[in-house]
Amino acid sequence: MLELIFQYVLPGAIVSLLGGWFLLAGKRRDRVAADAAAEAARHEKQFPGWQDLVDENRDLRVEMTSVRDEVLGLRDELKEVRRADTRKMQAVARILRALFDQWPGRDAPNLDPADIAEIEDTVPPAWVRRRAV
Repeated sequence: MLELIFQYVLPGAIVSLLGGWFLLAGKRRDRVAADAAAEAARHEKQFPGWQDLVDENRDLRVEMTSVRDEVLGLRDELKEVRRADTRKMQAVARILRALFDQWPGRDAPNLDPADIAEIEDTVPPAWVRRRAV
């Protein structure tokens, strides 16, 4: 009986143990490789590579150029608004100066039509006296 155990059971047990050991070693090797890959990916995400930094820099440069162009356009628009506002304020000042200079004299003030045209859009419609046609 002992001979049968050594002849059939023991070699099968040894082969089964070796197979199990190789299977476990393979799973451990796969797990270690997966952990290493995950660590490398985490490290890559945390510390981007040189090409990633170059690409990001290029994208930022394009975005900054478009933002700069937009800001310059807004600056030009603001200059135009300031010029228009200054022209209107100067026209109002000239009109008031003319009114005060002519007040004691004539019945109707003699105002510059260009000054009136400059501020025409700011005068409420109810204040405008319509000419009879």
